[in-house]
Amino acid sequence: MAEIELRIATKEHLPILNRLYADMDNKPLMCDEQIIGIWNEIQEIPNYFVYLAYLNNKAIGTFSLLLMPTMMHRDFHKSAILDSVTIATDYRGQGFGKEMIERALKISANAGCYKVTFSSNLKRKSAHKFYESLGFKKHGWSFSYQLW
Repeated sequence: MAEIELRIATKEHLPILNRLYADMDNKPLMCDEQIIGIWNEIQEIPNYFVYLAYLNNKAIGTFSLLLMPTMMHRDFHKSAILDSVTIATDYRGQGFGKEMIERALKISANAGCYKVTFSSNLKRKSAHKFYESLGFKKHGWSFSYQLW
């Protein structure tokens, strides 16, 4: 299997990201104004990176990683939040998602993070099996409060 190349996304990659996110759940593309607005908000947050995974110069996946300090633990001061993970439909089940997650874990470890957390919708049973196969464990509860 060929190795993926990770690149930090830039504003020029927004059309690619838009297609990958739409492909995740077979949804329509966001309008340019919306995705640019979201991108601009992301750029305001320190240590928040959107990565693109390339195979033979073609973007096949993406994930976001927020590296954040915490005061919760005396011996550990940084953790990571993994978000917006997706692989293009035609490349799923071929090990690229696993490679992408392993690379995200390595980036987090190299940044001094003691853990990586993420949230996954309860209906994504196959995704849960995938993450568990990579060594992720269920930990605690995830709570959500719908504001609108």
